[in-house]
Formats: sequence, structure tokens, C-alpha cells
Amino acid sequence: METPLQIMIQGCRKQDIQCQQQLYKHFYPEMIKVCFRYAGDADGAGSIYNNAMLKIFNNIQTYSEEGKLGGWIKAIVVNCCIDFSKKKNIFKNAVPTVNENEVTIEPDVFDRVSYKEIVQVINQLPGATATVFRLFVYEGLTHKQIGEHLNISEGTSKWHVSEAKKVLKKKFEQHYENNFTVNATR
Repeated sequence: METPLQIMIQGCRKQDIQCQQQLYKHFYPEMIKVCFRYAGDADGAGSIYNNAMLKIFNNIQTYSEEGKLGGWIKAIVVNCCIDFSKKKNIFKNAVPTVNENEVTIEPDVFDRVSYKEIVQVINQLPGATATVFRLFVYEGLTHKQIGEHLNISEGTSKWHVSEAKKVLKKKFEQHYENNFTVNATR
């Protein structure tokens, strides 16, 4: 007995519009979040997701059903996010120097800030740094993979992650000091 997802896949292979709509809606909630991380706004995220789904529908014949469909779709969505970032030319003037001193953020800092605050700080990072940081942290890509996808060196990828950590650390330290000062005066 075929699962609803298998039925959708078969329909998409036959270019059945209803199956395409169902697949689009099925993966939308999870994948639009990925797109939004890179676009920063709803319009950009929608554009990325639509481009990704178009690629998926055009290449659904190549999906072998040996792996998980969600993983296959996420890989295409992430590649579309990378393409979106490249089109914005955020790497055009990015010629950083690599600092060998690794910045570390104490894990307990994250107990003092909310997820929303973390996302806000990440969204304030410069475009190239934010993209590399997201690929490294959210998608789990290695510096080598990031370099290959973005046509930058591994060292540049490492620099962007280090730079993002510096900014995050500074913001979290400021947040901690402000909260500590407020709590101490109560």
C-alpha cells in the first residue's frame, strides 16, 4: 500500500497539478523557515521556495526514493538559498584575513537569551557572514563544502564563522551585562 507521500511523488512525476500543490503545501512550513533564514524577508523567502519547488518538479524523475524525500527537498532548497545569496553579490568585496584565535561562546550564555534574540542578532550580521554562519550552523556544512558552494576559500568560510561568533559573543555579553545590572539593582 502506497503512502500519501508516494502517491504525491507519482502524481508529480506525471505533472499532476493537484499532487504538485499537495507536495508544495506539505513541505512549505518547514522549508519556508530555511528560506527565510537566508532571505530575511517574506518576499525573498517565497521567491526562494518557489524556485526550489520548480526545480523539484522539474527533477522529480531523478528522485530515487532510496533516501528521504524531505532530505532531498531540503538539499535543493538550501542550494536555492545559496544561489539567492550569490545573486545578492554579498561575497563581492569579502576578502577577510583569517584569525587563528578561535572565538568561543560559553554555553550558559544561551540560557540567558531567547531563540528570538539569537535570530535577531544573526539577522544583523553582514550578508556574507550571515550566509556562511547559517550554512555552517543550521545546515551543518563543512568549511570545504561552504567554500565549494559559494566559490570562496575554506579560510574565508572559517573567517566568516569566526566573525559571526565575535559579533554574537559581544552582543550576548552586552545582553548579560544589561540583565545583570538590572537584576542587581532590584
